[in-house]
Amino acid sequence: MSGEQTERTPHESHPAQPEEPVRPRVLVFFDYACPFCYIDQPRFDRLREEYDAELALVPFELRPRIPREGISAAEHGLGHSERVERRMLELAEEAGLPMELRDHVPNTHRAMLMAELSRDLGWAQHWRTHMAIFRAYYGDGRDIGDDAVLLDVAEKSGLDPREVQASWDEGRYEERLHEFGHVALHLGVTATPSALICNELHIGSRPYGVLREAVQRCLITEQDLEGEE
Repeated sequence: MSGEQTERTPHESHPAQPEEPVRPRVLVFFDYACPFCYIDQPRFDRLREEYDAELALVPFELRPRIPREGISAAEHGLGHSERVERRMLELAEEAGLPMELRDHVPNTHRAMLMAELSRDLGWAQHWRTHMAIFRAYYGDGRDIGDDAVLLDVAEKSGLDPREVQASWDEGRYEERLHEFGHVALHLGVTATPSALICNELHIGSRPYGVLREAVQRCLITEQDLEGEE
């Protein structure tokens, strides 16, 4: 029919969709033999819950040359002062985390490899295994550099110990761990805990308020950028 539009306008054919809420991205760099990493984990989980933050746990081996049997903190100058130890125990108690401070410093490489297996099974399994490894060392005083201990932790956290052993034997996650290390160094991570919140790198333990403010700045920046498009 003359004068009639036979096709819908782009607006009519593609109705506007509601905008997806901005999700801040938080990369958390940790080592399982880092006490403040353990203490800080609930703070990052709180960010995930309160701001729907996309939380990524990034392993970073602080001491990759530690022998498989581990070392003595006192003998290698890795201990903390009594004041710092008291403060760590206070913070752990405030966070509801059981904590023992041991002289033994484990090799955490295979614990990290095991956690990578759990990552591939989804967030819930990854977080459960991640915290189980931390609690085995700091809560129960176990040697997480020992394969038998790790396999027990694996089973109790929902992993198949046979699959964990196979992943170690095959070197399945070695390259991924190596790549994570390169990413951390490229970003300027020199210690743990560290957190990259959007484009802000925070090295060392931070109170929840500092982390929350960084996320809020991130949200403002992301929303401004979207508004300019």
